[in-house]
Amino acid sequence: MKRILILFPHFSRRIFILLLAVSFLFQFSQLKAQAGRDETLAASYMENGEYDKAADLYQSMWEKSNNDNKFYGPLYKCLLNLKKFDALEKVVKKQIKKNDNDPQYIIDLGYMYAQIPDAGKAKEEYEKALKETKPYEVSVRQVANYFQAYRLHDYEIAVYEKGNKIARNNAFFSMELANAYLAKGDVANGVKYFMLNFEAFPQNEQVIKNSIQTSAEEAKILNEMETQLYSKVQKSPDNESYIDLLTWIYVQNKDFEGALAQMKALDKRKGEDGSKVLNVARMAQTEGDYTNAIDGFEYVVNKGKQNTLYFQARTELLNCRKEKISKTINYTQEDLMALKNDYLTFINENDRGFRSAQSMKELADLEGFYLHDIQGATDLCNEIIRIPGISQQLKNTTKLSLGDFYLISGDVWESTLLYSQVDKDEKDSPLGEEARFRNAKLAYYKGDFEWAQTQLEVLKSSTSELISNDAIELSVFIIDNLGLDTSATPMQMYSRAELLEFQNRDSDALTSLDSILHLFPGHDLTDDIEYTQAKIYVKHKGFDKAIPLLEDIIKNHKDDLKGDDATFLLAEINEEQLHNKDKAMELYKSVITDFGNSLLVIEARKKYRLLRGDVITE
Repeated sequence: MKRILILFPHFSRRIFILLLAVSFLFQFSQLKAQAGRDETLAASYMENGEYDKAADLYQSMWEKSNNDNKFYGPLYKCLLNLKKFDALEKVVKKQIKKNDNDPQYIIDLGYMYAQIPDAGKAKEEYEKALKETKPYEVSVRQVANYFQAYRLHDYEIAVYEKGNKIARNNAFFSMELANAYLAKGDVANGVKYFMLNFEAFPQNEQVIKNSIQTSAEEAKILNEMETQLYSKVQKSPDNESYIDLLTWIYVQNKDFEGALAQMKALDKRKGEDGSKVLNVARMAQTEGDYTNAIDGFEYVVNKGKQNTLYFQARTELLNCRKEKISKTINYTQEDLMALKNDYLTFINENDRGFRSAQSMKELADLEGFYLHDIQGATDLCNEIIRIPGISQQLKNTTKLSLGDFYLISGDVWESTLLYSQVDKDEKDSPLGEEARFRNAKLAYYKGDFEWAQTQLEVLKSSTSELISNDAIELSVFIIDNLGLDTSATPMQMYSRAELLEFQNRDSDALTSLDSILHLFPGHDLTDDIEYTQAKIYVKHKGFDKAIPLLEDIIKNHKDDLKGDDATFLLAEINEEQLHNKDKAMELYKSVITDFGNSLLVIEARKKYRLLRGDVITE
């Protein structure tokens, strides 16, 4: 063997070194694998709340790794939970020494003293960390974040204020100070710094708005900001940025009267065209505040025909007045005739052509659905369809209304033909789906429930939520009621009565509904029959007849399909006709609490909160 080593001395040394290297790598990999297992095990102990076992492992790994920060954090948490303050103090002080008085570890030490509790020592360490903050932005942010992590907002604020002094700019950390004060619960100072940031950095306006809208204290912040802004507007009435922000706050609070007042004042001072007033009016209309929406549109209209926005404002004013009628139950015949005359005046001023085609369509709906002048509505729709250059969408929506008017007059063939034309022209659009739904509803009216159900099954997955909901509601109604009897007669009589009601043959509809109740007493259609009767009476302002029917549904059929509809309609009657605020609130609350899956819950919640006087910011 010695001869071999002598003969190959260099080869033997290389083999020896290679073997040592392999041995070292093997041992290193084993140690690394063990360390990985220890780390995984420690994390598992910690997750399960076994802090004593986790602390032993983390202490060992921390010491073996030359106080690696990776193991310091979990070790700190374990010892703190175990209240082993003496051991923890040694660990933190060693970390402070190793990291050259890094404020992070000084704050950790202070927080540990606070848990003992030793407020004096805690304060001493916090003050020391504040003093150790370096005079540059990164250090200020880091130290402030360390304090924030422990919810030590007073010290977080002190760090940022120190940063402002270093930067010689009171607004430098204004956004951070605003958020820190809000986290502390000091809304007044939070808003003060938001305003300081807004004034110094106007480009941050949307950031500030986002911060407010995502805050749990949104309503309080908006109210405080309104107060501070109003004071600033009083001192600087020509500062448009203040007025815009104040108007935004009014809009967030759904205070469209206040928003319009600000926009009108600014518009008058600057001699503008009313565009900002118009935008607020549109938002008011979207939120159902028709009174203020109409006021805003009228303001722009009253600027005169020479104003560039006159035609647009006049068009939207008429639309808003019509929408108010369609969404409420407290309009009068005089309201309808006044609106019709205003439509005619506007349309005739614009030569009954392309520019006024949309308003002509709205007038046709008013005449057909509310004034019941079917011939006038039909003639107007045919006139619109012949106008050259109108959009295909307007032409097709007019055809849908025309189909309805033919159905009201009893011409079912022309009605379904028009619906089918729109379905073909608008195959992949919500308008096409609306046409399909009307054809399905027509089949239902005629008693062809099987064909109607086939169409409704497809429409349930409509891209339009409104159409989908209507399809689901009608489909469920058909399924629930067709299986109740061996005879489909009650359903056929009921669908026929609904068609009569749609055709404004209300007396015939009431007679037909009474016949079902007489021929099939106690039938499960009772709630549907009473609800349809109530709607007819409401249409004719017969609220004294509608109320007992709705009350009977709530008392005896609350769990049936019309329970939520009856409760909501009775609430509206109490709110808008009887002016019984308390009863209306009670009924809206019932919709919210008793019919959680109802599509009426959102609107009921909104009406309930408005009656209660809440500031609505969502």
